[in-house]
Amino acid sequence: MEAAEILERAKTGEETPQGWLVLPLLTRKVATGAVGWGLGMIVGFGLFAIIASIVIPYNYEQGVFSGCFTTFLLGMTLFIGVGSLWALVSDIRRLRRADQYMIVITPDDFVKQEGDKIVHVPLMYVRHVTARGARPPDRTASRDAMAEVPRAGENMAGFMFGRAFFPSGMRQRRKRMRTPTTLAFVDSRTDEEVVIATDSSYGDTFEIAAFLKQYAASVQKIV
Repeated sequence: MEAAEILERAKTGEETPQGWLVLPLLTRKVATGAVGWGLGMIVGFGLFAIIASIVIPYNYEQGVFSGCFTTFLLGMTLFIGVGSLWALVSDIRRLRRADQYMIVITPDDFVKQEGDKIVHVPLMYVRHVTARGARPPDRTASRDAMAEVPRAGENMAGFMFGRAFFPSGMRQRRKRMRTPTTLAFVDSRTDEEVVIATDSSYGDTFEIAAFLKQYAASVQKIV
């Protein structure tokens, strides 16, 4: 079946054939991300404007070290602002054309549409499906989880000074500072990596990876 036909059947709104996994863009999640990028843009450009108005030209008249440090600081805030703006524009573009962003996995094919770009890979050529990043949190209490429960002393001190300065708070902060989840596989026809998703805008990437691995293994055993 051709990619265009697969996408058309997935978009009709009718009941899809048995075994098809249709993953439309989760617009609410993308919209939430866009709000975050908007705040990041305001903070980045705002800090750049405030710092620039304070340190220019005085810091550049105080020597090489002061000038280099000032340039680094201004560059960092400008990078935050520009990066957030780029991500915001990207998310807005996806939201405006949400019906053109979709992943469809059938028992025989993988199809992804991003705007005008369509990727179609038969599952017999899908290799090395990998989902990198932080797994969804385990809701079951473990020994490690129990060890992270703050003690009474930490609770009192944390209330006064903030939890981030104590071991339990630092462990939680390190957990949040993990790489974003990326899902990809290798197309064995060209040995090139095909990126499926770089965030959870289509759903849980680990569940998508498990589904794709199962279908690909089934097809490749037959072939």
